[in-house]
Amino acid sequence: MPGLYALSSWEALPLKSSRVKACANGYSLSITAHLVYTNPHEEPVEGVFIYPLEESEVVAGFEAAAGSRRVTFQVQNRHRAQDCC
Repeated sequence: MPGLYALSSWEALPLKSSRVKACANGYSLSITAHLVYTNPHEEPVEGVFIYPLEESEVVAGFEAAAGSRRVTFQVQNRHRAQDCC
């Protein structure tokens, strides 16, 4: 099941709100999702975001924000990614 899970217990964190925007162009589909999760615990929680993909699906970019911190990545073409990593 997609969602944000507390790493220590694999408990699903509650989804507070969601907004999804999709754009189809031929065989390509672009989806932008804005998901807001809440932490029901008093202490900070280390989380893992799970979004299963089919074999033919690809993630081209991802951004996550927690408080004032943002984590972003964009996938370059395969050859540039292999040269880098």
